[in-house]
Amino acid sequence: MSLSQLFTSWKLPSAAVTLLKALPALNNQPVRFAAKKAGGTVRNPIGRTKRKHRGIKAHDGQFVHKGSVIATQYGIRFYPGENVTMDNDWTLRAAYDGIVVHTSEVLNPYPDSPLYDPVQKGTSMVQEK
Repeated sequence: MSLSQLFTSWKLPSAAVTLLKALPALNNQPVRFAAKKAGGTVRNPIGRTKRKHRGIKAHDGQFVHKGSVIATQYGIRFYPGENVTMDNDWTLRAAYDGIVVHTSEVLNPYPDSPLYDPVQKGTSMVQEK
């Protein structure tokens, strides 16, 4: 069935038939949308980092239970002493119940240590425990 036969079977006025014939054919192609969602802007976090609250948590003379955090640190600032364990993130924890004692000792490194030459030249390094 042709288009003109279809329009005549609908019994439309001739003006409407000519108008419908003049309209362009509709393209029924699917519309493709964006594959990614719109993202926000990326901000530079420098100057906006949260404080980590590192430092000594249990002070000299304070009683602690086994597993209590004595100090949090980045790197080895405080060395673990007797009855103190160190986690993978350098957190010092009490190995047993007891009283915390902080001491400072003069560092005496082994000859193969990178700190050996500065200490031999007279640099005083204090190791806090």
